[in-house]
Amino acid sequence: MDRSLGALTTLATVVLLAAAPAAAAPDDDPGPALAGTPVSGSTGPDGAPELTTGRYLDHLPPRGGLSYVLPRTAEGSTFHVAAMFVGAGDSVGEGVRIEVGTTPGDKGCGSGGVFRPTLGETDPVLFTNVSTWTDVDDHRCATADRLWLTLGAADDPADAGRDVELLVYEEPPLSDYNLDLLPEPEPLAWAPLTPTAPRDVPVGTTPTNAPVVRDGSYAVVLRPGRTAVLAVPLDWDQSLQAQLDARLPAGSPTPDGITVDVVSPLLGTSEVSFTAGRPDDWTVPLDGRGPLRIGAQSQVVAYGNRDSYDATFTTEALAGIHYVVVRWTGTDEAGPGAAGLRVPATLTLHTTGAAGDGLPAYTPATGLVGPQATSRLVDGTLREPAAVEPVAEPAEDPVVPLGGRGLAAAAIAGGLAVLGLVVLRHRRAHPGRARGRHRT
Repeated sequence: MDRSLGALTTLATVVLLAAAPAAAAPDDDPGPALAGTPVSGSTGPDGAPELTTGRYLDHLPPRGGLSYVLPRTAEGSTFHVAAMFVGAGDSVGEGVRIEVGTTPGDKGCGSGGVFRPTLGETDPVLFTNVSTWTDVDDHRCATADRLWLTLGAADDPADAGRDVELLVYEEPPLSDYNLDLLPEPEPLAWAPLTPTAPRDVPVGTTPTNAPVVRDGSYAVVLRPGRTAVLAVPLDWDQSLQAQLDARLPAGSPTPDGITVDVVSPLLGTSEVSFTAGRPDDWTVPLDGRGPLRIGAQSQVVAYGNRDSYDATFTTEALAGIHYVVVRWTGTDEAGPGAAGLRVPATLTLHTTGAAGDGLPAYTPATGLVGPQATSRLVDGTLREPAAVEPVAEPAEDPVVPLGGRGLAAAAIAGGLAVLGLVVLRHRRAHPGRARGRHRT
């Protein structure tokens, strides 16, 4: 179905965002770092529990791996899976690996892993994700009745037995498998943001307890070895800028350890790379003291940006709640005195774009619901779009007067009808993708 939604889809986006939960009060506790339905993965294929769309809580195995089954609801669906844990800290290498395949222990449908040193970090937050997406519609990873998920053992023995959160989202298949229908997002460039008086919110310690906020400036306290997280709704065709401004005092650890990342609902990185040259307005003091400005910009939330085979194009973008993750890695090079350092900072957020011609058209009546801007996708907030009742034909006088109330009624009825039919099609894959290739 070809059509232009224009201002109507913009209005729909505004209505959705207005219905999203407001940020918690400043004195509220952010809540548990991890959460989910308790589950116990099996050490072998027998007795592996089934994981449908949802959030689960297990424990990292000391050795080997844990197995789970992903039962497919509709042929052609895509599974997005993530694993997150809070490490023991002060390790030369912490991390885990997750793999998905068509048989137990197989990773032919995708794998992901996180491994990094956390020296000087008290509570390092580590996460990784995997997507089973393939552009080959008869690929086994897209047609198998069930897939197998394997969670590997912790890289650091000190992390064995720690809580691990598993996120699972089954995305419905497209109703029209055509790679050339949705528009290619335009390349993004950084634009400096002007901070305003920062608002106080109970900044989260992980994506799980991050408060949902809107555009604006927010007060963040930078602490060496700690993580701070805010959550932001993003719809199809939108992107997010996040700019961090602070003044570092003398004796601060290396400011290169301060990072800002935009993370998708299923904990995949989705941001424009500035490694070739930072924006002109960014400032990083060489001696550890002075003004600091860094940031991150997400890729446009688009169907083709949900997964990428191109190593130069980092994106795992889905419509839904995204996370701005601010980290200051370890304190080792500055000595133990830096562990108690607290630096006030301002995090400014700015959303660009509006849902329009980039909305994909998902297959109806599959029992699955497509991504929605105000949902974390795994927390039960996804809802089927309301059905639109057919409009009865008038018994007589088919001409409806469009003056006064008649015009208003016609406009409202027409708007609801179009909103109920908001389905668009798939765009062509990113130019860096090789058709038929599947990531491992």
